[in-house]
Amino acid sequence: MSTIQNYFLNFNQFFGHYLPLKNPVLILALTLLIILFSPLLFRRFKIPGIIGLILAGVLIGPHSSHIIESTNSFELLSKTGLLYIMFLAGLEIDMQEFRHNRTKSIVFGALTFIIPITIGYFICIYVFHFSLWSSVLLASMFSTHTLLSYPIVSNMGIVKNRAVQITFGGTIITDSAVLILLGIITNVVTGEMNSAFWIRIIVSLGLLFFSTLYLLPKISRWFFRNIEAQASSHYIYVLAVVFISGFLSELAGVEPIIGAFLAGLGLNKVIPHNSILMNRIVFIGNTLFIPFFLISAGMLVDLRLFFKGSEALIFAGILCIVGLLTKYFAAWLTAFIYKFSKPERNIIFGLSVSHAAATLAIIKVGFDIGLFDQNIINATIILILISCLVSSFVSEKAARQIAVLEKDVIRRTGDKIERILIPVSNPENIQRLIDFAILIKDQKSNEAIYPLSIVEDDADADEKLNIVRKVIEGAVEQISSSDRKVEVLKKVDLSIVDGIIRTAKAYNITDILISYKAQQGASNLIFGNISENLLSKSKQAVIISKILQPLNTFKRIVVVLTPNAELENGFIRLVGKLNSLLKQIGTESHIYGFKNTLEYFSAEIGDKKKVFFKYNTIENFEDFDQVSSPKEDDLFLLVSARKQTVSYDFHVDDMAKKLNKNHEFTSFAVFYPEILKTLQDGRISDITSSSLEHRIEKVKHFTEKITGIFKKDEENEG
Repeated sequence: MSTIQNYFLNFNQFFGHYLPLKNPVLILALTLLIILFSPLLFRRFKIPGIIGLILAGVLIGPHSSHIIESTNSFELLSKTGLLYIMFLAGLEIDMQEFRHNRTKSIVFGALTFIIPITIGYFICIYVFHFSLWSSVLLASMFSTHTLLSYPIVSNMGIVKNRAVQITFGGTIITDSAVLILLGIITNVVTGEMNSAFWIRIIVSLGLLFFSTLYLLPKISRWFFRNIEAQASSHYIYVLAVVFISGFLSELAGVEPIIGAFLAGLGLNKVIPHNSILMNRIVFIGNTLFIPFFLISAGMLVDLRLFFKGSEALIFAGILCIVGLLTKYFAAWLTAFIYKFSKPERNIIFGLSVSHAAATLAIIKVGFDIGLFDQNIINATIILILISCLVSSFVSEKAARQIAVLEKDVIRRTGDKIERILIPVSNPENIQRLIDFAILIKDQKSNEAIYPLSIVEDDADADEKLNIVRKVIEGAVEQISSSDRKVEVLKKVDLSIVDGIIRTAKAYNITDILISYKAQQGASNLIFGNISENLLSKSKQAVIISKILQPLNTFKRIVVVLTPNAELENGFIRLVGKLNSLLKQIGTESHIYGFKNTLEYFSAEIGDKKKVFFKYNTIENFEDFDQVSSPKEDDLFLLVSARKQTVSYDFHVDDMAKKLNKNHEFTSFAVFYPEILKTLQDGRISDITSSSLEHRIEKVKHFTEKITGIFKKDEENEG
């Protein structure tokens, strides 16, 4: 027996001597191994990876094996992860859906704040017999959200689901209310509640909201436009904005997580959700910073509390029951009011039930000012662990159900595979074309983007092909670190257009994206330019782009819909791309078109009340003044149609040429929807060639002008 006792004594002395770890390199290495293997191990038992990280924190923390203690460097990474969670929540909110569900978000925010704090207050007063301010502060803890399970819904691809968006909106309301209440209680208890306090809190919060939601987007657009070539600087800028906003939030008297969340909302307008920068932000956060926070949350738990009598367990049990049931009731009531499905109700509950960030802030402040004792701290930490476990399980199950349902809906719509081809013979603008393709591409599509290096077959073909290929590969390298799939193709052909058409057929391409280039010369007068030939020989959707600045720096977007566009075969797919582009750029958008076309457009994007964009009904495009007087940083998106199709309109089709000729520094893109068969297949004879058609349209346009002048003269004489 003494031998065994000596063994354990020596064992404890050994680990007592070497633990906790002091070497920062070893601490970092061990933590990274936990981040790598813990989720993999727990997923084998069908346990969410987030729970694995929290439980790993429990095992290595100072209250368990004491392998790692909470050092300043670990605290820094943990704090970064906490701010990152709130920042990503604001950044990935679909502002179009948020505006559409604004009332629902306010209702849920009110319910998830009022129900828990009210029930919690009566429990604290009549069950625990706490004082007034201790009861109010502890009850407010039940109303907080942390969005700990946000990475789960992000990985499942359901961030844009209405229930998720409503929960994000409710988070703004309830966390802001709780943390402002925390500041008020702190000042009441410390005897600093006076008129000066109210003036300071109102002014400082007003300045915080103004700086993050109004000034930040303007500063960021300027930064991204002028520091365009340095991609790494963009990420560092974003990270700096998060911490500066958090610090400004502290100066305003609220927790830094509110500033981080507001920074996400401010940058939401200038960082497209499909962009390379967005991919880097999400990747680094979910891979590095957020896991540090989850591990540190687990390190707060002291398992020894379970073995120190029943009082602590009963108190912790009551807190957990109140915390879970009040959040479930708020989620159930919201789902009942708006007739949400069961998975949507559960995702609201799963996202809103976890208590960590704001809860930790509340108990820390409450303990410091003498309102809470150690029993409350211990019970609250157990509540944090239980709520995080429940949140992870419920969120993962509900998110998977929603993801399956949404995929079934997509499958039932019969949408075919989306593949975008980017032919490049002049490599001058390849990066802008790839960026444009990323934004119009369906986010749920796993298909690659296909840049095509194509040159005419002549004596210098090989040399030209190598030059173009190297430039394309250099541009593709910029996005190689993301999960965007890009497959570079190359082709030599006697005809550029024929080479594009053959490649499009071989790879089942649905969309062809080319750069606009005014082509002049005698040969073009006879044979037509590349875009005209491509439109006449292809049936895929064609997009002709002239983008002169980063897409997230435009201040206004003007969309022109050709008359009867809704009658085109590819109208629905085209509207989807336009809507994706408008939502991700997130700036002021004006839609122009005939009444029927606007009705179809708004219905297709789910905007029957016409609140997403500014809709403008016009009678004809003959004297469309928006083209003749574009504003600075305008982007024109022109929905045209091929000649001989039902929605072709000469005035709309000619707008790009007018913009290019009269306003050379204005950006635009022309969208031609797909058709069932090529124009050449339907032609009777060569007399309907595109060049002749163009001249007939010119004559018709000239005749209309002359007729209009004579009518005006007759009216004046009359």
